[in-house]
Amino acid sequence: MLYQYRKDYQKITMGLFSLVSDLQNMDLVSQEMTWYADKSDRMIYLWKDRHNNWSGLVGIEVENDQLLIHRLILAPPSRNQENYSRLLDELQSLYPKEKIIGGFETKEICAKWEQSKDHERI
Repeated sequence: MLYQYRKDYQKITMGLFSLVSDLQNMDLVSQEMTWYADKSDRMIYLWKDRHNNWSGLVGIEVENDQLLIHRLILAPPSRNQENYSRLLDELQSLYPKEKIIGGFETKEICAKWEQSKDHERI
């Protein structure tokens, strides 16, 4: 289940961001969080897995009819396409009118998710 970021999720959010190789120090994590907070069209959502554990994070930017995924992070035990797809399905249900597109680092995961959705329709 997705939860929009709020201040009392700060430690969880910082921990998940620190899993990203280019955000290995807390200054960079803080800058990343500030970047999302600076504009109303950018948001962070935290994701809980089936066992109700904080297991992921998605950083998005909504522009026109598109939802761009800047960050898509899952904790190591949760990293598999099934969980990425669950998270993206939940995100799509929050933004049913927007087309989800992946950024440079997330395009492959988003493409696999999109492919699996196409197979379900057939």
